[in-house]
Amino acid sequence: MKKIGLLTMAVLLSGASSFAQNRVTLVETFTSSTCPPCNPGNVALEALLSAPENDGKFVSVKYQMNWPGNGDPYYTAEMGSRKNIYSVQSVPNTQIDAGYDGGPSNLTQADLNNAYAVSPLVDLSAYYQVNEVTQTVDVQVDYEALADLPPSTRLFVAIFEYETSNNVGGNGETQFEHVVKKIYNGASGLHLGPQTTGDIGHEELTHTFNGNYVLPANAIVGHDESTEHTVEEFSDIGVAVWLQSNITKEIYQATYANVGFSPLAVEEIETFTSAKIYPNPTAGNAVIAFQLTQNQSEVSVNIVNSLGQVVYFDLIENVEAGRSVYDFNTDSLASGVYSINISSESGSISKRLIVE
Repeated sequence: MKKIGLLTMAVLLSGASSFAQNRVTLVETFTSSTCPPCNPGNVALEALLSAPENDGKFVSVKYQMNWPGNGDPYYTAEMGSRKNIYSVQSVPNTQIDAGYDGGPSNLTQADLNNAYAVSPLVDLSAYYQVNEVTQTVDVQVDYEALADLPPSTRLFVAIFEYETSNNVGGNGETQFEHVVKKIYNGASGLHLGPQTTGDIGHEELTHTFNGNYVLPANAIVGHDESTEHTVEEFSDIGVAVWLQSNITKEIYQATYANVGFSPLAVEEIETFTSAKIYPNPTAGNAVIAFQLTQNQSEVSVNIVNSLGQVVYFDLIENVEAGRSVYDFNTDSLASGVYSINISSESGSISKRLIVE
């Protein structure tokens, strides 16, 4: 059993003091479940981004498109508007800091390294909370201009789902990563206007997903945001943030938002904010994705059967704040319903697991 992934999140901007923040590259991919080349393209992209040398250096989001054929059922008009910003004519297509413009299968480590080498023009940090009952996502963003920025400067905040699996189309893909569900203030983002070196900004945004989950038949049918949504699990929500010029398309800096709210605003926040198990039910390998608001020296994973007996235990050491992914195998477990308890010295969270 092993921990297979950990996303390193941004550092908090404190007061008016500035610091040298490394470049975080924005990777935007236009794709579709109805596009045959998108399947190997997404596989190649995820393999490249998961390389250790890329840890903490990028933000990845994906936009489902309304072609070929009748298009992807998770497509929205916002995704179409985002496509128009870059004049994307075919899928799959990947944009890296509005520079690299090509297929994800052709993307190389050298392309990413070139993007990382560009100095950021903004220090940027963000925090978010998800209320699963009300289906509301609240976000706080802090930024400081490291150079003079033009009147075309805009803030983009995208709500995405780390993993989706219901959206299965004709290209054979059964799992999709970082699928964007909503961009605050639409695809045009939030207009910030000109910024002078040293300017500090703070924005607070909120969005509520209305109604119940629906899987549209295709992009033509779509869904009505006023009465329904396409978020499969609110426990698996992430938030991406970036500053960009809507004229030159230049990306000034990007970041993943941290779970919870800024320690400057809230004295105490829960250690575990969410957890997701997939696939669930399962008959073999399964994955636990959980969100931490603080670094933890140890996190334990217990699986308890219906009799209250611990049938599995593992200890993960030195787990950083953010989203962690842990995989395990259920072959030794009998069919039935189990409780998975994830805990540390400062908090815990439990989820139900069905083994077939």
